[in-house]
Amino acid sequence: MVGMKKINIYSNGIQLVIRIISLLAIIILVSSNTRKVDFLNLEESQKFNLVLFSFVVNCISIFLFFLLVVFPTRIEILSLLASLYGITIILFEPQNNMGILMCGLSLMSLYARGMFNKHKRIKEVIVFSFLTILTFSELRFGKEIFINCFFEKLAYSFVFLLCLFFMQAYVFDVFETNTLNCKLDIQKFPELKKRDAEWLFEILNGEKYESISIVYHMSLGSVKNRFKVIFNEIGVGDKKGFLNKYSDYEICYGDDFSSIKKKKKLFNINHQN
Repeated sequence: MVGMKKINIYSNGIQLVIRIISLLAIIILVSSNTRKVDFLNLEESQKFNLVLFSFVVNCISIFLFFLLVVFPTRIEILSLLASLYGITIILFEPQNNMGILMCGLSLMSLYARGMFNKHKRIKEVIVFSFLTILTFSELRFGKEIFINCFFEKLAYSFVFLLCLFFMQAYVFDVFETNTLNCKLDIQKFPELKKRDAEWLFEILNGEKYESISIVYHMSLGSVKNRFKVIFNEIGVGDKKGFLNKYSDYEICYGDDFSSIKKKKKLFNINHQN
């Protein structure tokens, strides 16, 4: 597996795919809502509330997909969409197993975005507790339906987790092979400077934009604008994407990595002062 490349979810190709999928989803949802408007006009009271709720969910989803077209790197929007449909299905269609799969997609989107890099255990407990409460809310449909649906969802979840387990084992193997002693050489990017490498080094070491602006005697707005250029140039979208992809890398500027470390010491001294 040496030589295989780790898939970059922030690459231009992946962003284009996300945009295309989002546009197709918008077309489908608009078409679906058009039919729902016709159904609502029939004023069938028995299903009116459910159809109206579905219509509202679709409207929210259209807006979120539009945001995903504009900001394809913000994968957490996909997580929000998956959660929206997953929760809706679990609440109103207990026999539809797509709900648990949508919730799984939501969690995987958050993992891919790096949302669980910090306070992982606490966040996992919160998510597990929420899903447990959501699942047991189906008791309102009756004990028999709840038991049947529960074991079906358990089976689907088991298969889903097995697929994730083997996929994760494969991805980690490739990732470890390709990131062993890896360095991100900022000198390879024509639009970036040595100072940009220093800034990225600080970000990896937990510094805030505010601290960087103080030490380098620049406005916070100027620092943020420069980081947008840096993140776009290295293809990570934003700060979270950078931390998620390059957390195990060393930052250098050609062979001048030692001076960047020295700059870190000066940074700490200036920051303390």
